Amino acid sequence: MLALVVASPQAPGGDGKAPLVIDGLRLINGTQIYCKSIGTGIPLLIVHGGPGLDHSYFLPQMTQLADTYELIFFDQRGCGQSSVHVDSAAMTVNLMGHSWGGLLAMLYAIKHGDRLNSLILVNSTPPTSALRDSSIRIMAGRTTPADSAQEASVIQTAEFKRREPSAVREYFRLMFRGMFHDPHDEEELTLTFRPDYAERSALLKYLARDTTLRRYDLLSQLESVSCPVLIIGGDSDLVPPASNEAIHRHISGSQLVIMKNCGHFPFIETPAQFFPAVRTFLQKVQDR
Repeated sequence: MLALVVASPQAPGGDGKAPLVIDGLRLINGTQIYCKSIGTGIPLLIVHGGPGLDHSYFLPQMTQLADTYELIFFDQRGCGQSSVHVDSAAMTVNLMGHSWGGLLAMLYAIKHGDRLNSLILVNSTPPTSALRDSSIRIMAGRTTPADSAQEASVIQTAEFKRREPSAVREYFRLMFRGMFHDPHDEEELTLTFRPDYAERSALLKYLARDTTLRRYDLLSQLESVSCPVLIIGGDSDLVPPASNEAIHRHISGSQLVIMKNCGHFPFIETPAQFFPAVRTFLQKVQDR
């Protein structure tokens, strides 16, 4: 059990009542990891993107699923409310990974597929570094001159140089704007940064030293994934269609759904498409 039970500030469940929220820190593999559980029912573990973000950008939109599922969020090591003191060297479940979290979810499925009941990949970081680099180029091409000028202006401020949360949030909002089909939808994105973000940001730089992240290709390994898999993408996402199609081809029996008029955040941009697709998939998994 997690340590703290709190009144939910999130959207009510299907019965009109606010879903149960349990959150707190847990000692996992030698470091304190912040975890949050919302709702009751079949567990669905949701892995955030980044690196450097935390689970909060899924909220409040994802709570639409809390009437049927127990949504389990956690802040990755060095992120959000999890401990920043991490050694830099160093039950079956339904698993959903978004963006960078999708890459982590694929790696988990490859290594521990026997522990997964199902896997949902939402606008996942591509399964190869070549496709990832293509995504980065697409993202750079969508940055307007006005946004570039604003980003440069924010970077030069004393507040950003001190990594104050308000300045960091403004920078990320400008950066994420090009990831939406409609840039105005960016206003619905929850971004939370803690006062110690500078220390956390420095810690995450160790990821750049990981040579396995510079050049990688998971496609052949994905062929070993045998649980039901749902792959969700957006027709306006920075992740190229070839990425989702490659994952789909290499995981036998997987389902590929492309959301129309949607960028990188379908739970914000196209909830009427996204949530029914997730519910239908999980219901089929449950009925197997």
